[in-house]
Amino acid sequence: MAAFMKVAVQLFGPLAEQAGTARLEVFTSGGTVDDVIVALHTAVPGLKLVNVRYAVNTDYAGPASAVSPGDVVSLIPPVGGG
Repeated sequence: MAAFMKVAVQLFGPLAEQAGTARLEVFTSGGTVDDVIVALHTAVPGLKLVNVRYAVNTDYAGPASAVSPGDVVSLIPPVGGG
């Protein structure tokens, strides 16, 4: 039986609007940002993650970056302006 870990996910801007919340918790048996994203898609089907940057706790991260129980994975959409 696989062990699951709880990870907090912080969503910003339009991602929070799509999900209806800025913060949620997901459970994953994997230990990477990619695994958290798979769990997030299960929790929030239809969430559109296009050109999103990731951070684990306060450090920018990539899809293969390690995630530990209790970490916060932030999804940061592109910022426009002018």
